[in-house]
Amino acid sequence: MHEPPRVAQFAGRVQSVAHTANERVLIIGGGIVGLTIAHAALRRGLAVEILDAGTDSCSASQGNAGQIAPGHPPIPSPAVPPRALHMLLDPRSPLSIPPRPSLSLLRWLLAFRQACKPASYEASMQTLGSLGRLSRERFDELIEDLGAKSLHTTAGVADIWRTKAGEVDAAAESAWMERLGFATESLSGRALRARDPAWGPDVRGAVIHTEGVCLDPADLCNALRNRIKALGGRMRHGCVLDLKRTDEHWHATLHGGQVARGTRLVISAGTWSPPLARMLGLHITMQPAKGYHVAVKMNCPPVIAGVLRESKIAVTPMGGLTRIAGTLELSGVNFRIVPQRIAQLAIGAAAFLPELTHTPTYSPWCGLRPCTANGLPIIGPIGPEAWIATGHGMMGVTLATGTAELVMQQMFGDPSPAWALSLRPKIQHAHGR
Repeated sequence: MHEPPRVAQFAGRVQSVAHTANERVLIIGGGIVGLTIAHAALRRGLAVEILDAGTDSCSASQGNAGQIAPGHPPIPSPAVPPRALHMLLDPRSPLSIPPRPSLSLLRWLLAFRQACKPASYEASMQTLGSLGRLSRERFDELIEDLGAKSLHTTAGVADIWRTKAGEVDAAAESAWMERLGFATESLSGRALRARDPAWGPDVRGAVIHTEGVCLDPADLCNALRNRIKALGGRMRHGCVLDLKRTDEHWHATLHGGQVARGTRLVISAGTWSPPLARMLGLHITMQPAKGYHVAVKMNCPPVIAGVLRESKIAVTPMGGLTRIAGTLELSGVNFRIVPQRIAQLAIGAAAFLPELTHTPTYSPWCGLRPCTANGLPIIGPIGPEAWIATGHGMMGVTLATGTAELVMQQMFGDPSPAWALSLRPKIQHAHGR
């Protein structure tokens, strides 16, 4: 057993490091956030090795809805507490919290309730808006470097509703978007159908967030892996069983006894980041939130991607198919597919897209998204030459490029924006390893 590194002294300041090509960055996590950080580090001239434990089939990045939506609000909001009992009792709720004995879940829920207060929500919106703006700008640069302009479409992402209550909620969110500097376009239901006939007659209206982007997240991850390899980056597969720092180097012991060695460390392993942080004697509070998606083959698929306001379901045209994604289920670490949740995706989407009423779904998927109680990702230093970037929830693809920019700023001692301070990890020492 090793002595955990002294961390608290590093938590409140930016690390200043020399730009030396001989130094290697170990990045634990090969999802969209880890890959984007690796790409940014390589572009800065650093050697990089990615340690990835999982497979694409269970990666939260793989199952993302495929919508880049800067300015998207956090999950905790003032609208949630009045519906809390419904969420606990109704398995069809977009945010499902099946009762289970868990002290960590109880603590998370109490912090989540605090984050739903109007002042906390407004502060989170400001921070996410700033990170979303930075990410959107860096996304265009990333696509250009990847030479992969065909990967995405820039037709925007719509917020679509069927009820007056949905319209009111959408209007409040759109006001926030405009306040944060994101352009929107309002359409009546008739105007939406004139532009995209797939949307049904019960749809009353939509707001298109014109800076939104649609893509297949698996294609983006594959393009990043290929580019990282071309830039000289390395990737190794295997679970990290131990982390320690000796002789000014980080050592990661993998399953099978292999040891990866680097001068700097980034933990970006999504849901699996807290147990990695505990290896350093740190406690990171997150909950794994299970999300689902299915695919459908439609005769008249939508050309405009959208989030269905009432059911909180995302619908995205993707490579000749349509992906229907949504729901968050706080049921612990498991990959059990609950048929009722899958069925609810199809039912909720069919209310907006009538063709889905008689269209079979296939390729059901579920994955675990790393959710913090306040809805903000955790990005910042956690030790000597060590950083963490996790907790992006459903917005990993949306916020990855901005996250990579912040990590590089901190790693190289460049100034970071003031709003990024609220994303820094609040260090708590874990009891034991």
